[in-house]
Amino acid sequence: MNLIHALVLNLMLAMSFANLPFLRLVAVRRWSVVRNDLLGWALGYVLWMGASGALENAAGQPAAKNWEIWAITLALFAVLAFPGIVWRYLR
Repeated sequence: MNLIHALVLNLMLAMSFANLPFLRLVAVRRWSVVRNDLLGWALGYVLWMGASGALENAAGQPAAKNWEIWAITLALFAVLAFPGIVWRYLR
C-alpha cells in the first residue's frame, strides 16, 4: 500500500469512526443519550488513532507524537463528527 492509499484509508476511517456513535442502528442499553454519544465518540477516536499508528508503522518510521498532534487530531475528529451530530440532533 502506498502513502496515498494509506492517507485516503486513514481519512475514511476517521470519518466513519467520528460519525458512527451518532447513528442509532440498534439500541442495546439505554443510558443517557449524551453519555452514550460521548463514550462512543471517545472510543472511535482511540480506535482511529490506533489504526493511524498501525498505518504509520507500516509506511515506515513513525514520527514522535507531541501534544500538538493530539490536539490537532482531536480537533479534526470533532470537525469530522459534525454530519453525525446534525443527523442525530438537528434533523
